Amino acid sequence: MKKLIYLSILLSLSQSIVSQNNYSIEIQGPTFPLESGHFKMGNPGPANKEIEVNNQYLMLGKKPLLPVMGEIHYTRIRPEQWEETILKMKACGINIISTYLFWNQHEEIEGQFNWSGEKDLRTFVQLCQKHDLFVYPRIGPWSHGEVRNGGTPDWILRKKFIKGRSNDPVYQNYVARYFKEIAKQLNGLYYKDGGNIIGIQLENEYWHAKEGEPHIKWLKDMARECGIDVPLYTVTGWGGGSVPPFEVIPLWGGYADEPWIEKITKNPLPLNFQFDAYRDNKHIGNDQIERKDKYMTYERYPFFTCEMGVGIPMMYHRRVVLSPIDGLGMVMSKLGSGSNLIGYYMFAGGTNPRGELHSTEEEQEETGYWSRTPVKSYDFRAAIRESGEIDPSYNQIKKLHYFIHSVATDLAPMLSTLGKTKADDLQFAVRSLNGSGYLFGINYCRFVPMQVRKNVQFSIKFKNETLKFPQKNIEIPDSTLFIWPLNLKMDKSLLKYATAQLLTIIDNTYVFFQNKNIPVEFAFDASTVANIQTAQGKVVKKDGLILVSDIRPGKNCFLEVSSIDGNKQRIWILTEKDATDSWIFERSGKKEFYISNAGMYIKSNEVYAYSTDEKVKIFELAQNGFIEHDYTVTKGKELKATPHPILQDALWLESANFKEIPDYQARYHRIFQKEFSLDNPSSIRRATLFIYPESDCRIHVNDKWINQEIKANMVNAIDITGYVGKGENNMYLSFPFIEGKAKFSARAIVEYENYDRVEFSSDLSWLTMDMYTYPAPTRRHEIPVKPTVVNTPDFATKLTYPGFGEWEINVPRDLFKNYNTSYLRISYIGDRAELYNGYRLSADDFNNNISWQIGLKRLIPSASGQNLRLVIYPLPENSKIYFDVKPEADSFNKVGIISIKTNNEQLIKIK
Repeated sequence: MKKLIYLSILLSLSQSIVSQNNYSIEIQGPTFPLESGHFKMGNPGPANKEIEVNNQYLMLGKKPLLPVMGEIHYTRIRPEQWEETILKMKACGINIISTYLFWNQHEEIEGQFNWSGEKDLRTFVQLCQKHDLFVYPRIGPWSHGEVRNGGTPDWILRKKFIKGRSNDPVYQNYVARYFKEIAKQLNGLYYKDGGNIIGIQLENEYWHAKEGEPHIKWLKDMARECGIDVPLYTVTGWGGGSVPPFEVIPLWGGYADEPWIEKITKNPLPLNFQFDAYRDNKHIGNDQIERKDKYMTYERYPFFTCEMGVGIPMMYHRRVVLSPIDGLGMVMSKLGSGSNLIGYYMFAGGTNPRGELHSTEEEQEETGYWSRTPVKSYDFRAAIRESGEIDPSYNQIKKLHYFIHSVATDLAPMLSTLGKTKADDLQFAVRSLNGSGYLFGINYCRFVPMQVRKNVQFSIKFKNETLKFPQKNIEIPDSTLFIWPLNLKMDKSLLKYATAQLLTIIDNTYVFFQNKNIPVEFAFDASTVANIQTAQGKVVKKDGLILVSDIRPGKNCFLEVSSIDGNKQRIWILTEKDATDSWIFERSGKKEFYISNAGMYIKSNEVYAYSTDEKVKIFELAQNGFIEHDYTVTKGKELKATPHPILQDALWLESANFKEIPDYQARYHRIFQKEFSLDNPSSIRRATLFIYPESDCRIHVNDKWINQEIKANMVNAIDITGYVGKGENNMYLSFPFIEGKAKFSARAIVEYENYDRVEFSSDLSWLTMDMYTYPAPTRRHEIPVKPTVVNTPDFATKLTYPGFGEWEINVPRDLFKNYNTSYLRISYIGDRAELYNGYRLSADDFNNNISWQIGLKRLIPSASGQNLRLVIYPLPENSKIYFDVKPEADSFNKVGIISIKTNNEQLIKIK
């Protein structure tokens, strides 16, 4: 009996040991010593405010700096919306704004530079300075950014005796001229002059390794010769990006998917969610050059990023939809791996500007570039959407930024030690220095469900001690991302560890939050703490620690810690939802903390909230707890989409009305002649005549007969692309005389390479005459007369064309009278959609089967008081397209609107 009991105990102990997940890590000393003075950068700026860099981190006034940089393209946002976007970026914790300059948007026509309107770089930079934000222009000259030719003007590429992106003297001549123009715009705005421009990125994805170093060096030298003198010069490092030694700093990145790849299947990228000392990423950009040799090592360069994607660009063949935590997971993997500059691309989406000669997006058919992107939309599923709304990912990364800014001076010098674990296990790492630091954990991978990690305990071995925690093993669920403090000094008190994440520090107040439903436990060094008071939870003393557990996080959950010198620290422990909804602002030198389901920002030292919800709650952290403020937002007007039959705007003209036809008129025709001008500066991309005749018909355009079949009693789409041209055009329709009555209606649509669209329909300007022969330029004929207009037939309202469907959306002139802005959310059946305002394409979308979000106030031209035309194109059943969210099985080869909803956003002044 005793043997059986003994065996039972052994078996139980064995099972306990096997099932326990003990994640251990031993903190090593620095592999590479701190090194400075070897970089050949520009003027660091004013005394005591110098921006300098060593092989690990940036410094501002000799203090370590860990900034957060976000990309916005000023040319892709209406200037009237710049400030609000900048304020939203700042509210999220962005302190550097990076922006591409696209050469072909500033010099589309050779020698004609344009720096006005949405291209006004100088005003944009000054606006950022107004709100205390640094700016980091990425001047190219080749930038990519999913624009036409990567930003290189067409007139450069058309030249025969030039080699682009090289030290070819002809190319250098034009680049030098362009850089001089940039320098004129930025003159006086550099950091050395008291401005806010702290760095310049040269080129982009210049995958030429050692061979390309002379060109990068020339670009830097030319920029400096033009007066572009800044503390930092950088390039993109991935894919063997050329880095002339210590002349520039390579920057890195990562995206949760690769919409530019050729395949149309699911694409998991687990390495993006793992801690790794390897900085390069072969999954950024298309057509990287495969290299057999190792180009260079980077231990003498800091680990900075510039293209971390919380979103992803939309490509025609890959309709990707990211999770709100995809970006957060990737950024945490970089931060935990030692990155000391978090740079996002894109942080704010936008809309491609109109080109004079061409559309400005990256496209395949005319330029031969890799990807087909929407003509107008550059939404990017960014933290701030093209519409101006904040994406759920915005709030996820916001709480990380607040943490970074609270501990940046301490965190930047901390070195990373990576945990050893399998790819499908919990990923963990520690950043530490002199026995204190942070434990990073990721139990998440896009497309890969992760196991619940049961019975988890961590063992962190520093030089003089080992921290084992928590006291009771915990479970870490799927999709958990956490950063937990180790030996955090809180004034005189020492927090040995916590299984809760630090959000921010405000004077002697520390705000933490619970990760998922993981039990929260705080452990203090008992020798540093005199007393801990809590309204809830359990406080016990054990092995030199004061442990606080059984905590129920929320807005009323806090600890009051008294250190041995009598000072007190208050610790708030929020839920993860509260942390996600948190906002931190600085006014008059003091930090303020809010929790709200609304968006918030600060402008002119006043706090504002913005929301489309009818009920807005704001909780303000005061000395004794949170104070609740409630606001009501009025619902406002709902916009509707009204079907627009294909010939709705056309008059019906009489083509026949004969009881009987005399013999001599048996071969007569009724001619309708239409003169029209096509004077758009862009080339004609496509021209189509839609015509519904009730009898035989022939069409003649600019002295040429169109030999395409035209069927009576149906809508015909006649391709007239090769017949019309710039300038004056003449078209006539010929209807043979028939007995009885007949009529027709027609509509011509002419689309240009810049995606302007003009159209005209049958009306009183379609003059008519009856003739035996045909009009000819060499023969005089009678003057045509006004046509006879007949009643529109009842069936006209049901006429459709299988190639697309159209709807009208009337926007009242006073829509924005009581609102900050209004958003349209359109769910539709179809492949893609376009929104026209008059002849201008204002917005478009590749359908990814979630609602299309349109910011009405951001549209160009203004939508106020306009009838917008929505055009939807069907999705062919054999389309080779990857969808994260698949279309319904019966949605192919048809178009329709599932729902259209208007959300009106109100701006509320809080204080």
